[in-house]
Amino acid sequence: MYPEIEAILLLIIIISGILSVEVRSLVKSVMCLFIFTLSLGLLFIVFGAFHVGLFQILAYSGGAVALFLIVIMLTRRVEET
Repeated sequence: MYPEIEAILLLIIIISGILSVEVRSLVKSVMCLFIFTLSLGLLFIVFGAFHVGLFQILAYSGGAVALFLIVIMLTRRVEET
């Protein structure tokens, strides 16, 4: 339907997915995961699956990423040498 938007979203999904695994900082990794899930939800909406995209954005981008950030902030960090 919109090949340019689809290509841009797919590129963002691939880059943020790789960065979420490769980044050393946990907070930056969760932020990359947020970008990944948000882009995936937008891609679902572009493909016409509005309800799936909305659930993806609300549940995963909002809820799961917030839960990950809270857990990271509440755990004690050990400094690496």
